[in-house]
Amino acid sequence: MKAASPESGAEGLGDQRGPGRPWWPQERIAGLVNRHRQAVAVVAIMASLAFLIPRLDAPMQGDVRLYQKIAVDTAHGKMPYRDRIFEYPPYAIPLFQAPSLTGKGNYLESFMVFVLAGDVLVKMMLISIGFRHGCGARSILPLAGYCAAMPFLGYFYLQRFDIFPALACLAVVWLACSEKYFLGGLGLAAGIGVKLYPVLWALPLFVLAYRQGKSRQFLIGLSGGLLPIALLGFFLPWWRFAEFQSARGIHVESLWASLIWLWKLLGQTELHWASVQGKWTEVHGPLAITILPWARGVFLLSVLVSVLVSAWAAARCRRLSIGRTARILLVPILAFVVFNQVFSPQYLIWLLPLTAVSCLEGSAWSLLAILSAVMLTPILIPALHYGLFDTTVLLARNLLLVGAWGALVREIFGFAAPDSPKLLAQSSGGVV
Repeated sequence: MKAASPESGAEGLGDQRGPGRPWWPQERIAGLVNRHRQAVAVVAIMASLAFLIPRLDAPMQGDVRLYQKIAVDTAHGKMPYRDRIFEYPPYAIPLFQAPSLTGKGNYLESFMVFVLAGDVLVKMMLISIGFRHGCGARSILPLAGYCAAMPFLGYFYLQRFDIFPALACLAVVWLACSEKYFLGGLGLAAGIGVKLYPVLWALPLFVLAYRQGKSRQFLIGLSGGLLPIALLGFFLPWWRFAEFQSARGIHVESLWASLIWLWKLLGQTELHWASVQGKWTEVHGPLAITILPWARGVFLLSVLVSVLVSAWAAARCRRLSIGRTARILLVPILAFVVFNQVFSPQYLIWLLPLTAVSCLEGSAWSLLAILSAVMLTPILIPALHYGLFDTTVLLARNLLLVGAWGALVREIFGFAAPDSPKLLAQSSGGVV
C-alpha cells in the first residue's frame, strides 16, 4: 500500500480501500486539521489551559514551601549548601527567588504564574517545531500530544519547577537540529545547572556536533554555561546536592518499590512506608535494604548503556531529523526516570516535550506507552497508601515506561540501517 501524497492533505492517515470513499473519515479529518492547523493549535492550547488555570486556586504543597523557604533564607544571607541542605544544582536558586520579587504574601500565586509562563513557552516552541519540521496533519501532533497530557498532571504541574529544565532541553533539541551548537551548549549547561539529568545528553550532543564540524562551538557554549557553577565552587560547596540525592532509598513510586510492595501485599514479606524528612516517602524493611544496592547498580548500568547507545546512534544515524534526534535523546532520560530508585511524579514532565517532538516521525507505540503511563497518574497521586489495586496500576505504569525504553532502544538501532520505504513513509506521515 502506498503512502498518501502530501497533496492529498491526509498524510496517509485514511484507509485507502479503492476509488470509493473510505469507511472511516480519517482522511477527511486529517485534511481538515492540515488546512486549519493554526486554529487547531489555538484550541489545543486553550483546552490545556482550561485544565490548568483552575489549579491556580490550589493550596500550597510541600515543594513550593521548600522553594519559598530557600528564597527567604537566601535573601537573609543563609546560603544553600553551606548553611542549609539544598538538593538541587545552583541554577535552581534564581528560579526559586524570582516569584518573591513580586512582593510579600503571594509567593504561591507568583510561582504558579511563573510556571504557567514556562508552560506556554514550551507549547509555542512545539508549535514552531511542528510547523517547521512536520508534514501536513502530523505537524500538529507535538502540541496535541503535549496538551493531551495536561489534565492528568494538573495536581502537581503548577507547583513544581521541572517545566524549566524541560524547556531548556526542548530548546537544546531545537537548536541542535538548527546547527546552532554554541547556543545548544549554553542551553544544555542551563538545564544541567537547574536539574542534573540533562548531563546525560552531553556525549550524544557532542557526537552530533562533531559530525557536523561544530564540536568546538558546542564545547565552548557548554563550558561557558557551566563556568559560573565552577567559580561558585570557591565560595559554596554546591556538589553536596549530589551527596544528598545519592543517599536516598527506594521511593514508593519507583519500579523497585512497585515490585516489592506487591510482594508485600501478597503476604510474602514485611515492608512499610516511611516519611523521610517530611518531604518524600520510601519503602523500608529487610527486602528494601537487600534490593537497594542492586537497584542502584541496575540504574547506573542502564543509564550508562543508554547514553552509549544514544551516542552510537548519533554517530551512525543516516538522516538526522528532529524527530529522530528527539528519540535518540529520549532514551537516556527515560532510563534515568524508570530505573531510578527515586521516582517523583514530576519526572514525567521531563519526558513529555521530547515525547511530543518524537511524534513527528516513526512508530507511535513507544510514545503511546509513555502517554498511557502519564494518564495513570491521577490514580496514584496524591496517595497516602497503596493497596493492591493502586500497586497494580503503579506497576503497570512503570512497566509501560520500561517497555517504551526497550522499544526506543530497538528503534534507534535501526537508524543506522538504510532507510526502508516503510520508514520513509512513516517519517512523512504516510502509512505503507
